[in-house]
Amino acid sequence: MALVKCKEFGSEARSKPTKCVKYGAPGVKQQTGAGKIRGGLGILIVGSLISGCCVSTYGAKDGHDPMNQAQSCCKDDLQCLAEKAIVAADTYCKDPIERLATHAVRWTEAPNEMKFSYFRWTDQPGGAITYVGDKAEFRNDVGTYTPIIYQCDLASDGQTVLAVGATAGRLPR
Repeated sequence: MALVKCKEFGSEARSKPTKCVKYGAPGVKQQTGAGKIRGGLGILIVGSLISGCCVSTYGAKDGHDPMNQAQSCCKDDLQCLAEKAIVAADTYCKDPIERLATHAVRWTEAPNEMKFSYFRWTDQPGGAITYVGDKAEFRNDVGTYTPIIYQCDLASDGQTVLAVGATAGRLPR
């Protein structure tokens, strides 16, 4: 087997090579950066059009619109209003509850678990909602962690924390 020079790049290869050893098949153009970007943008546009059509027709097929379902809660329906705002309570109540501790706080809930297990009206139906949970531990002066029951009063707008409180203990299961 004799070595011959590649015509395009001058590197040595076996006789009758199908491609240059170092640079790939002769005569094949490598796609430039601009071509890769155009191809990627095309795929992105087609993908977003497909997903946009699926999302926009989802509510019409089932006879309900999930975007308007949250707005359809009655003002005196505790279950509906509390479940709608429980993620906000998880977010907005965490820091005020942590400020109640004199030392460190350790949250014991699982990554996909909510901090609050129960909820109730604070004072009257249609008003603020009190969220109650026990998935935190406060560190005491000795250095051990004590389980606590905490509560957070969230206004009806779902963003304003009215009050927080904590006592030692666990909620009944």
